[in-house]
Amino acid sequence: MLDKIYSSVELARSLLFALKDTDLGQVSFGSVGLALGAGLFLLAAVLYKLLWGKNKFRHYYSGHEIPAEYNESKAFSRRLICVIPKTLLSLSAIFLILAIANPYLPRTKIETIVESRERVELLDNSSSMGWEFGSTRKSACEIVRETHLKFLKMRQGQNDRVALWVFSNNAYIKQDFIIDDEVYKMQVEDAPCVMVYNNHDSLPENDPSDTYVDIIAPQDKVKIVEGEGGTNLIGGLKAAINYFDQRGRRDIKRKSIIIVTDAAVDADPEQEFKELKKRGIVSYMIHIKPNEVGERQFNNSWKIELAESLKKKVKQYGGIVFNVEDRRSAELAYAAINRLETSPVKIIRHLFKVLIFQRPLVAAVVLAMLSVVSGILASLFFEEFP
Repeated sequence: MLDKIYSSVELARSLLFALKDTDLGQVSFGSVGLALGAGLFLLAAVLYKLLWGKNKFRHYYSGHEIPAEYNESKAFSRRLICVIPKTLLSLSAIFLILAIANPYLPRTKIETIVESRERVELLDNSSSMGWEFGSTRKSACEIVRETHLKFLKMRQGQNDRVALWVFSNNAYIKQDFIIDDEVYKMQVEDAPCVMVYNNHDSLPENDPSDTYVDIIAPQDKVKIVEGEGGTNLIGGLKAAINYFDQRGRRDIKRKSIIIVTDAAVDADPEQEFKELKKRGIVSYMIHIKPNEVGERQFNNSWKIELAESLKKKVKQYGGIVFNVEDRRSAELAYAAINRLETSPVKIIRHLFKVLIFQRPLVAAVVLAMLSVVSGILASLFFEEFP
């Protein structure tokens, strides 16, 4: 029982403090007409009482001398004390009318929603991506991989839905579509740079006489897979297109593919770029210059010319090519993609009402209780006699 009383007192106390802190300039009323009707009815009742009602607490008397203790000055102070209950009751009625008026505070809730973009990243894992890039003492893959990870950091929080594929002679999925920046970043970090068969001449252990350009990518980034080593971009793009068709979300309108390659491909994938354009998928090619010495050693010098033709085809079908010559150029390329792929932001405003009728209502109840208590005390100790 005491717990319930304590809880009620605490509730009343919190509501009274809330009423005290209410910004009256922000308050609106939902039932002004009802409150005006109640107020006019109450005013009419009071006027009727004052003008025509019978006051049972007063009557005419035959006339006796008023004792000294009931002189005019003392009578005034007694009347002043006796009017306190009526004042409190009047204030209670005012707050009750305010509660009937259904006061509320208008609020606007703003939600910022970042629309998701869908992207497949297709990484070239051919043997040539493991060769040294220029005189950097780093492989082509390492140059673009470092900046690729920086690009993912730029895109952090953009709600991207991304999948990771790698390709050589065949395409392999490393990460299904995911909207988790940290998990996806770890998958990119762990992805191989090179996939080659065990007896490939570019592997240092297979070239003791140093006849061929060696694969210098970190050993943990070189994956031995039989039948791999080439640059079958057609197969990689077909796999990505089928993946978009089967696993892509129809409600996401903006789709893109990032192809990281030296473009020294085995065949021209013109038909695949047509299919990408037909589906509204924007192609971004991060092109790192192929190692011409290595291509000639393997009698693939024709691939260098095909690389130039491939870049033109990408542009022809609505894509964008970024030529990466060094780490700084790669950073600029990814920064440009980041600007182009900025996710649209929706700002949604929700208008709602915060009802606060409880605040004047509890004030009315408290004032009414104080009126009753003060009225009882006044009648016991300050009643007007005789």
